[in-house]
Amino acid sequence: MAELRMERRFAAAPEKVFTFVTENQGLLKWWLPPGMSMGDQALDLTRPGPWHCVMIHPERGEFHMSGQVRQVDPPALVEFTMNVPGVEGDDSVVRFELADDGAGGTNFALVQSGISEQMAEMGKMGWAGPLDQLEALVNAA
Repeated sequence: MAELRMERRFAAAPEKVFTFVTENQGLLKWWLPPGMSMGDQALDLTRPGPWHCVMIHPERGEFHMSGQVRQVDPPALVEFTMNVPGVEGDDSVVRFELADDGAGGTNFALVQSGISEQMAEMGKMGWAGPLDQLEALVNAA
């Protein structure tokens, strides 16, 4: 099994970034890869419990994603399971780790484990667009 780690620095305090990466209203602004729309969803990472969403690609159709929020430690960490569409087997585990950078900003890391090397490479592409959108939103807020 492999682990995917992607890091960013945001020009906002961890508390502000944490709301964007856990609350439904913030997640809906950046969660989707560019070109996709959101269907049915219960996307809330503020508390332990289930979450789900349907991402809709105009040519490839629907991708159903779901999992369980396992740990929430504001404003430092949220951890949840996530199925990988089209992949059989156990769900992956995703962690958003946030730390004060000492200069009023946030060091952010997305860590996804329980995936194959191939899925880690695909994950880099899959998460890149949404993380770019998150960075733009947070830095503009």
